[in-house]
Amino acid sequence: MRSSPARGTSTTGVSRRHAVMLRLVGAGVMLTVMADTTATTLAVGVLRYTPAGAAMPLGDLVWLTSAAFIPIAALLATAGRWADLFGRRRVLVVGLVVFVLGGVATVAVESWSLVLAARAVQGAGAAAMIPASLGLLLGELPESQRRGAIALWSSASGLGCLLMQAGGGWLAATVGWRALFVPDVVIGVALLIACFALPSGRRAGARGLPDVLGAWLLAAGIAVVVLAISKAMAWGMDVVWLALAALLLLGGALAQARHHRLPAIDLALWRRPKFVWGWLATWGFGALSYGLLTVQPLYLLHLGYPMLEVAMWLTPTSVAVVVTSFLAGKLVKRIGAYGLIYAGSLLCGGACVLVLTQVGPTVWGLVASVVLGMGVGALAPGTSVATTLAARPQQYASAVGAATMARMVGGAVGITVVSVVIDHPFVAGPFAGPFAGLAGALAICVAISVLMGALALTKITRLRPDPGDVMIKVPRRMLLELRMTLATVAAEADALLPVETRTPPMDHIPRQRAAEAGPLAGTRGNSN
Repeated sequence: MRSSPARGTSTTGVSRRHAVMLRLVGAGVMLTVMADTTATTLAVGVLRYTPAGAAMPLGDLVWLTSAAFIPIAALLATAGRWADLFGRRRVLVVGLVVFVLGGVATVAVESWSLVLAARAVQGAGAAAMIPASLGLLLGELPESQRRGAIALWSSASGLGCLLMQAGGGWLAATVGWRALFVPDVVIGVALLIACFALPSGRRAGARGLPDVLGAWLLAAGIAVVVLAISKAMAWGMDVVWLALAALLLLGGALAQARHHRLPAIDLALWRRPKFVWGWLATWGFGALSYGLLTVQPLYLLHLGYPMLEVAMWLTPTSVAVVVTSFLAGKLVKRIGAYGLIYAGSLLCGGACVLVLTQVGPTVWGLVASVVLGMGVGALAPGTSVATTLAARPQQYASAVGAATMARMVGGAVGITVVSVVIDHPFVAGPFAGPFAGLAGALAICVAISVLMGALALTKITRLRPDPGDVMIKVPRRMLLELRMTLATVAAEADALLPVETRTPPMDHIPRQRAAEAGPLAGTRGNSN
C-alpha cells in the first residue's frame, strides 16, 4: 500500500491545488516578463521607422529596453536573497504591484524621459517577481518534480514571446507602440489576485535587519556596469570611470557580505563550482538570446516588411522555443544540463550561419528561424537547471536571482554590441553591402554560440564533483545481503566435501538485521 506524503512538510506535502496554482503563477510570471521584453524589442523596431523615432539614433531608442534591464539586473540578486530570508510569496506580491504600476505609467505618460522612468519601475518589479516565483515553485514541490517545473517555467517564456509576436504586431499597427504594454498590465493584475491562493513559501526564519547597505551597494554596482556597457560607444573614455566606480561598489558589497549576519550576497552559493559554471553559461545565453531578439525584427523591418508580416515571420521561432523547452524538461534527465547547453549552442550557431547565406526571407530562412527557436528552447531550461539545482533548497531564490542577473547583464551586452555593429557596420570583406550591419551582428551571435558550446563541452568532458557532494551511496543492507549470500554458497559447497575436509562452522557470522538499512557512510560493521 502506497503511503501518501505528510501534509505538514512544505517540500513533499503540498496539496494538488497548491501545486497547480504554483505552476500556473510561476509560468505566468515568466510569460509576462518575456512578453514585456518582446514588446520592448517590437516597440524599438516600430519607433525606428516612425517620423519621431527616425530622428533618434538606435542607441537612444534601445534605452527603452536598457531602462528596464538596468534595475532588473541590479536588483535580481538582492531580491532573490530577501525572498529566501523573508518569504517568497511576500516578495512576489510586492514585485507584481510595482510591475503593474510601472506598466500603467508606461502607457499613460507622454514624455520620453518619463516613459524610460516608468520602464525602470517595471524592471524593478520584474526583478522581484522572477526569483520569488521560481524559488516558491521549487521550494514547495517535491524533488522529483523540480526539473519538470523548471522546464515549464522556461517554456512559458517562449510562450510569452510567441503571444506578443502574434498579437503585438496587430496592436502596434492598429493602436500604436504603447498598446504593446497593455497585456502585461492585465496579466499582472490576474497574477496578483492568484497569489493569495498560494502557500506562503518557506523562509529562513532569520531574525534581525537585512544588509540594506550591502543591497544598495550591490544594486548600484550592477546598475553602473550595465550603464557602462550600454553607453560604451556614446560616452567613450568616460566609461572607464564608470567601471572603476562599479568595482568600488561591488567590492563594498562583498565586504559587507563577509561581516553582516544577513548579507545581501549569499557567499556560500558562490563557493559551489557547479553554480559558477552555470552562471557563466547563463551569462552567455543572455547575450545570445537578447542579441537575436534585437536583430530579428530589425532585419525584417529593414527589408520593408510591415509590422504584421514581421510578427508572422517571428512566430515559428517562438513556437519552436515553447515545444523544445517542454521536451527538454524530459531530455535533461538523460543528457544533463550541459548536454542541453551544448546542443542549444550548436543549433543557434548553425541557424545564424544559415541566415548569413541567404538574401532576404526564403524557405531556408524559415528553416533557420525554427532551428534558432529549438536552440533557444534547449538553452533556456539547460541554463536554468545548471544554476538553480546547483544550489541548496534554502538558496533557490538566491540562485535564481543571481543567475537571472547574469542573463540580464549578458543581455545588456548582447543588445549593446548588436546595436553598435548595426549602426557602425564593417565595410570590408564578406560583411560589405546593404546588410553589412545585420550580417556583422549575426556573426557576433555565431561567435557567442561557439564560446557557449566550448564551455559546455569543457564541463561535460571535465566533470568534477563539488567537495561537499556525496557522489556514491552504498546501502549497508545490500552489503549484508551479499555477505549472507556468499556465506550460504560457501556452506552449500562445504556440504559437498568429505566430512574430514569440511571447514568448521562459523557461528560468528552476523545475521541480517532488517532495521539496518542506512547508508554505509558513517557506519561500522562487525568484522569478527
